[in-house]
Amino acid sequence: MSKTIVTQFGEFLNYDNLVKIGIATNWEDAEIDEESGTIKPDFEMIGTDTAGNRIPMGIYETPEEAEAALKDLHDWLGTEAYAVYEVKSGGEA
Repeated sequence: MSKTIVTQFGEFLNYDNLVKIGIATNWEDAEIDEESGTIKPDFEMIGTDTAGNRIPMGIYETPEEAEAALKDLHDWLGTEAYAVYEVKSGGEA
């Protein structure tokens, strides 16, 4: 059975067309923390399809949230229980 992933942005991805899923630091949309003056990037779950296109799947505030979401997806891919997976937003359990 083909597995479908629903991104945080409501897009449907066919898992069979993805060759890589990972976490990337997004400096382009980074915000400056006004209190500390530090630059705060977003952390994105990115899928790469068979044509080499990079597809944003989720955006997270911390690398820990992004890694937890990636682990949840990895765990789901190891099961055959469901045919559709929805990428979690930051902070979801």
